[in-house]
Amino acid sequence: MGIRSRGRKALLQARYAAEVNSESLSANLEDIRLLLADPDLGLGVPMDTEDWNWVSDLARAVHYNRTEIDARIEDALENWTLDRLSLVTRLILEQALGEMYYFQPSTPAPVVIDESIELAKAFDTDETPGFVNGVLDTIVKTCSVSASPRRK
Repeated sequence: MGIRSRGRKALLQARYAAEVNSESLSANLEDIRLLLADPDLGLGVPMDTEDWNWVSDLARAVHYNRTEIDARIEDALENWTLDRLSLVTRLILEQALGEMYYFQPSTPAPVVIDESIELAKAFDTDETPGFVNGVLDTIVKTCSVSASPRRK
């Protein structure tokens, strides 16, 4: 698994933890960073400062633009509402849009979609990867480069 994939996974886990344990996202990210750095746990090679900065920057992009991100997701849902999505599905979609549209430099949509599908396979139901793919594909098709949201 590539370092950016590991970063996306760590961020998703920290965002999920923050939603369920009511601790700050930064505290949860630090907990995950420490877990990854513990050689006794065997969770892989620790991420260096540059990689954690990338994760932190992505976390901020999602956080500061979440209202716009959620509106885009809601607009793309057919026969669904944002509050009906599982927590994991919502977090994956938010993170994907944050990375594609509010993060500098933005990651190409096909890469983000593939990575989001992998997160859905790892953390949600068997139906979620196809759902995530469909929602993100709809958003990408309706949001041309010239109509990209503002980056903060």
